[in-house]
Amino acid sequence: LGRVLKPHGLKGDVAVRFDVDDAGRYGKLDMLWMSQRGSLVPYAIDWIAIRPKATIIHFEGIEHSDDVAAMVGCTLHLPISALPALKGLQFYYHEVVGFQLETVDGASLGIINDVIDHAANPLFKTTLGEKEGLFPMSNPFLKEVNRAEKRIVLELPVGMAELYFPED
Repeated sequence: LGRVLKPHGLKGDVAVRFDVDDAGRYGKLDMLWMSQRGSLVPYAIDWIAIRPKATIIHFEGIEHSDDVAAMVGCTLHLPISALPALKGLQFYYHEVVGFQLETVDGASLGIINDVIDHAANPLFKTTLGEKEGLFPMSNPFLKEVNRAEKRIVLELPVGMAELYFPED
């Protein structure tokens, strides 16, 4: 979900960055899990304030900035069941691994086995037979996300699919 950036103030608050499109969806959380020393540790949230550059969180029982020093850099997690449902062309990266990727013409681009999160241009990484491909997942190319059929459809520039999967 995100990462703890730093202590905020002297009363045990932390500044966090959520790795999400819309942090506002998470303004009513009551619990987060933090990865600490290889384990996921649950933390109850007292209050949360969504701000433009960082989200400020106060965890229950944490009352001093010294108490949060060990949290800096830790990743934040939610159970999949707690994530808000997405619709249309929106999806969570983890949910599309295993989906079939294809062109608007129905040509297979393989099975999505990873999502590479480049800030400027996130990519689907697929496998088709023995070959791998990288395809853009941004809105100009993304045409359909069909969760029921576990399928994503892209409209690619001419020749892009053939770069990875040439027609024999």
